Amino acid sequence: MLYILILAWNGAKYLPKLFKSLENLNYPKEKIKIIAIDSNSQDSSIEFLDNLEWPNLEIVKLPENPGFAKGNNLGIKEALDKSANYVVLLNQDTYVEPNFLKELITAAKQDEKIGIVQPLILYYNNPGEIASTGNQLHYLGYGWCKDNHKILTDYKLPITDNKIIYASGAAVLYKTEMLKKIGIFDENYFSYLEDADICLRAKLAGYETILAPKAVCYHDVKNPVSKNKVRYFWLEKNRLYLVLKFYSLKTLILILPAIFFMDTTRLILSFKKRYFWQWLKAHFWFIFNFKKWQTARREIQQNKKMGNKEFLQNLSGEIIYQETNNFLLNKTGNPIMKSYWQIIKKII
Repeated sequence: MLYILILAWNGAKYLPKLFKSLENLNYPKEKIKIIAIDSNSQDSSIEFLDNLEWPNLEIVKLPENPGFAKGNNLGIKEALDKSANYVVLLNQDTYVEPNFLKELITAAKQDEKIGIVQPLILYYNNPGEIASTGNQLHYLGYGWCKDNHKILTDYKLPITDNKIIYASGAAVLYKTEMLKKIGIFDENYFSYLEDADICLRAKLAGYETILAPKAVCYHDVKNPVSKNKVRYFWLEKNRLYLVLKFYSLKTLILILPAIFFMDTTRLILSFKKRYFWQWLKAHFWFIFNFKKWQTARREIQQNKKMGNKEFLQNLSGEIIYQETNNFLLNKTGNPIMKSYWQIIKKII
């Protein structure tokens, strides 16, 4: 059995297209269970879901928006309890090709070490443009979509060497066998980088995360971060939380100058772009939630069976992300951070 989880929030304009694409899947419907989790939508999302005549559809109506991690965990727990083989997450604004599931499962079955599979994600409004071929992670905790905005016809997709740092939670397959060993989403993230966290935990447990380029998904991306200042809090807090959780004390000490450099830069930008309050709250979170992040860190560090060098070897020394792309970063920040990373990687 395969479970598809759809976390919905005011998604009435997206859901009809998503379910239409799911109807066209060339995969046995009796082997699919869909759990649609509505996070207290204020539009007609619930009415649409209630009127669907989809076999094996379960609708969960929540009284509030619990965030991406906690919302999806509700469905993942049920999938694990019912002994499902795979869990597939789909954002409400994604649409899939008919062979989507078959290609994801084919890729997952290639090797027992493969625990997580991401499809090729293209832009819905421009299907010839890549949204993500997997996600990249900077050593200071910044994550972004790899090959974002590249033109598909100009790009040679990886066929054999298709390992990625982490898979986008917008569209992803998880083996339940793996989830039983490493656990589900860390709800301390609420939203953003929880998908990076689960892939890093999978790596520490010996599992690989890969891209399945023949599984195609389209993403109708809206609401850029620059227009939603609340997201700055989650992005800033979560990247620091991820670094504190996974890095050894030695690594944290070595990257401390880079953290100070970046935090000072972000503080200055927070005044200019008017998100200082979000920046401040992100840092105070670690004071008021000391026990939470210390417990999460202790669990990772005590069970770590992989050396720091192997764990960190594929992290980026540069930030290549459109939301932060500017002259100062490209000409000053990135060269400094890249050079520093090359030095300390030899020491770690």
